[in-house]
Amino acid sequence: MADQGLSYAIRPATAGDELNAILSAALDAARSARGGLALVTQIWGEDLSPDHIAERLRGDIAAGRLWIAEADDAVIAGALVGEGCLRAVWVDPPYRRRGVARALVNRVLTSDHPPRDAWALPGDRATKSLYESVGWKARLLTMRGE
Repeated sequence: MADQGLSYAIRPATAGDELNAILSAALDAARSARGGLALVTQIWGEDLSPDHIAERLRGDIAAGRLWIAEADDAVIAGALVGEGCLRAVWVDPPYRRRGVARALVNRVLTSDHPPRDAWALPGDRATKSLYESVGWKARLLTMRGE
């Protein structure tokens, strides 16, 4: 694909993909966002050690639940799907606002097992706008006392 002068490919992740940098950046961003720790815990459980997350991610890759976008042999974005839900979308900051996330979500939606729902963090207007851009509407808001 080529959007706004950027050429990239979208495909399911494989065990050979180098995901450490993008995973680390995505986890750091999620942990510092309002509701982010709850989201990360919902995805990978209470044990957020690097070894546990790596093990869970290997399972996600083997099951075809992690999709990536890559440019110049580097992973620039990822989308994690599970149980009919788009659980997370992350784009490396230098590649944002160039259509990568929308293309990634659209590709996931045309997969053999497309998600019907998606998660977004509280106040994350960019993610909500992304989902709206592919035709989804907000249907449920979960409230939790902390």
